[in-house]
Amino acid sequence: MVTYQWGIFWADLNPTKGSEQSGVRPVLVVSTEEANLSLPIVTVISLTSAKPGRKVYSIEAYLPSEISGLPKDSIAMAHQIRAVSKERLKDKCGYIGSEEYREKIRQAMMAYLDLV
Repeated sequence: MVTYQWGIFWADLNPTKGSEQSGVRPVLVVSTEEANLSLPIVTVISLTSAKPGRKVYSIEAYLPSEISGLPKDSIAMAHQIRAVSKERLKDKCGYIGSEEYREKIRQAMMAYLDLV
């Protein structure tokens, strides 16, 4: 059985419109495992590579590669939160096991969704 929450999966986000994150890219599943096992969808945050000098905003969380399991340092973009079909998920490519970084991601989501 697949564990979804806090897992990082390759996902095909096409088709998209406007400024939505597109293409095949890593996404972080943030929805509860209870919901993930009950529904055909999961809620994800798109990840992007952390470029040198790029500012990390309060609605984002910096994820070092040693924390995520990805080959590059990344940024979890809470402003790119969306529900997707599990059919969009491909291979699992990482996992956020650190409670410290899970909390940073929660704080970014709470800031973006005005839950603070």
